Amino acid sequence: MTRLSPLPAALFGGAARWRPLLPQWQREISTPLSTARRIGVISLGAGAGATTLTRHLVRIVAAARGDRVLAVDAAEDGALAAHWRLHPDRARTAPPRTSAEATAHLARVLEGARGLAPAAAATDPVGAWLDEAAPISRFFDVVVTDFGRRHPATDLAPCAALGDTVLLVADADRASAEGAVSLGPGLSALPESPRVVVALVDRGGTGTAGRIVAARKETSVSVIPHDGDLTRDAAPRRFATRVALLGLGADLMAGDRS
Repeated sequence: MTRLSPLPAALFGGAARWRPLLPQWQREISTPLSTARRIGVISLGAGAGATTLTRHLVRIVAAARGDRVLAVDAAEDGALAAHWRLHPDRARTAPPRTSAEATAHLARVLEGARGLAPAAAATDPVGAWLDEAAPISRFFDVVVTDFGRRHPATDLAPCAALGDTVLLVADADRASAEGAVSLGPGLSALPESPRVVVALVDRGGTGTAGRIVAARKETSVSVIPHDGDLTRDAAPRRFATRVALLGLGADLMAGDRS
């Protein structure tokens, strides 16, 4: 079994009121898994921040798991692939038999994590994921896929069904927030029964609607503060943003470990 390193203390900052939560978050992010945890990140609006959150989730989880984390760009715009210079694994001609074969041609990104951009993701995200990501997923602890923007009436459910957990990313205005939360029960009722988590990105800096929706218990909701540092791959300097991202990462890694 791969030894998991403790999360760097620098990620946590020093606010005393958060200290009791940090060991719990570390356990959720670092606890060994018997099978790969598949996390799908889906945007519900233009520029909501799904790719940005994908990058930071990969950073946080890979800080504990290193090369046992795979990032996949299955979004139409290919923003994650462009940012990290990901590419399809065109050299593979047969299913990999070992971890070395699975990772041989994959780009190395943050904290040792690997990255993949399936060739046909822009036109067929589900098929591309099944063709290129699924055969190698068993060699990783965590697979985080950026599916980009998807519409509830067309391609949201097929993409969500590929994950154990699906993260819906929306703006933190009231209409967007309530719309995102309302999708949770329907997605959870899919035959694959993905767990649904909502991240509301407070680009307007008000936080009002996000706090209202986050107070409801039907679906797990995190509010991510607006922060210009999120455009970088490094941990944000603002403590509130670091805490929000770490809490979100722990939430996504929580749940059934079987």
